[in-house]
Amino acid sequence: MSQRISRPTVVVGQPALLARSRASKGLHTAGNRLYQRRRLSPAPKAHLQSAAAAATAAAAATAPKEGLQLFPGDDVMESGRKEMRAVFDVDRWVVHRSTDRYFRHMASILTSRVLLGLFKPLAYVTAISAAVCAYGSALKANLLPAFMPALDSKIKELFGMTSFALALLLVFRTNASYARWDEGRKMWGMVLNRTRDICRLGLTWISDDKRELRSMLLRWAPAFGKALMCHLRKGEDLREELEGILLPHEIDGVLRAQHRPNYILQVLSQIVRAAGLPTAATLRMEEDLTAFEDNLGGCERLLRTPIPLFYTRHTSRFLMIWLTCLPFALYSTCGLGTIPLVFLIAFLLLGIDKIGVSIEEPFSILALEAISGTALANVRELAAMHDSVDSALGGSAAAAAAGSTANGAGPGANGHAAADVSAATMVALAAATA
Repeated sequence: MSQRISRPTVVVGQPALLARSRASKGLHTAGNRLYQRRRLSPAPKAHLQSAAAAATAAAAATAPKEGLQLFPGDDVMESGRKEMRAVFDVDRWVVHRSTDRYFRHMASILTSRVLLGLFKPLAYVTAISAAVCAYGSALKANLLPAFMPALDSKIKELFGMTSFALALLLVFRTNASYARWDEGRKMWGMVLNRTRDICRLGLTWISDDKRELRSMLLRWAPAFGKALMCHLRKGEDLREELEGILLPHEIDGVLRAQHRPNYILQVLSQIVRAAGLPTAATLRMEEDLTAFEDNLGGCERLLRTPIPLFYTRHTSRFLMIWLTCLPFALYSTCGLGTIPLVFLIAFLLLGIDKIGVSIEEPFSILALEAISGTALANVRELAAMHDSVDSALGGSAAAAAAGSTANGAGPGANGHAAADVSAATMVALAAATA
């Protein structure tokens, strides 16, 4: 009886034990996999935020404080970019073309932002030159062991072989950067022109019974330039820029938007749609809005896409290696004069590269305040001119109609009344624009 009980127990129990062992093994394997996933998975969001905050705090602690820097450097160039936002008039062009500029620019060379901004690399090259001169002088005075190598002038041949390549790099760098600057200025010129055009069309085509829409158009069109300027720059206060242009609740709506220039474009599109203009006028105004959007995308492309970084890195490396080796080539011929010569050559070459890098991003040196301010002033002038022309046209038409009635001639008598109204209109336009 026991055997009958034991045999089924053994037969039934073994698969159960196997199943249990397999289950436990499976759970163990799944647990290991879960542990590996947790170990290899990225940190939770809270940990990422705390890590980012710690990194930011560490960077802020190690960053140089304003007013505590011992030597000028990049901060000089960055703070001086506002002074590069030049707006020329006729008188300034006369000064710019004058031959006195050679002496004027030489007199200000010690305060040049390029010179001050290049302090660190110039100090490095000058220190290398001084070390080379000290080494050469010690060799001539027999202060060094005889096995120390002499400064051979044959290294000059290497500079003859590489100078043209360096020149090509610098020329390409400068030309490519200027092309970006010129493209940015042209796009902002298009923003100015399209702002004038869409407001002129709105004043002409939006009827008097929709004055509120017309007023909105005259507010929101110049606001686009202000929003685009703040979108492309760092540290601009959009609320301050829009005060006096948009109403307070309109400013709040713009500031709540994630992409503020796009928000303004959408508002302008809604204004054009609500105006119910003829098809031709609507198409013309939509072309202006499309041009706004194209220029917005072009400006963002210039801001976010630099000249290929490997090109900038290789130019910097080429230039610094070339300048580092330059004292070894000049010492045998120039002696102690190597130090000022290398300094001068380094200033000229590094200055070219520095200018190219500085104008690569054009929006912080273009006078965008002047361009957007001109757009606002032109729009307000157009609005004032439109009101004066409307009043003048109404008075002239009434006077012409009264005169034709007093003369006993109807509006269609020999076409004279129509000619009188047309002449009066031209006079009114000339008086309004004077």
